[in-house]
Amino acid sequence: MTASNFASVKLNRALVSEARREAELLQRSVGGQIEHWARLGRAIENAQGFSIERVREALRGELKLESLSLLEQDAVLDELGEMFDRPAAEVREGYAKLGGKAGAVGDDAQGRLVERKAGGLEPIG
Repeated sequence: MTASNFASVKLNRALVSEARREAELLQRSVGGQIEHWARLGRAIENAQGFSIERVREALRGELKLESLSLLEQDAVLDELGEMFDRPAAEVREGYAKLGGKAGAVGDDAQGRLVERKAGGLEPIG
């Protein structure tokens, strides 16, 4: 049996949809488009004036954002945005616990600002 040059991976549906649109525009396969983006990402991470290790240090809080190049700052901010958009399970669980306590403030299902009281949710303002 011949070994395959391909591997299967799970990717976010939104990323695949975006890759599909871009691939059609540039007449690439979806896999080819994602490979293209991966090569670009690798090239940026290895570019002069950009250090992925410095970006990682900044994300860990070991390096000030101001000490990074503009490219590195952009990478840190992009990664932080991703972290906020897709928090880890333990972070979501922690916020759910906080939101369940009396005095917690947030949006209800209709998008109104509410406070959790002993008797339930009460609108604010």
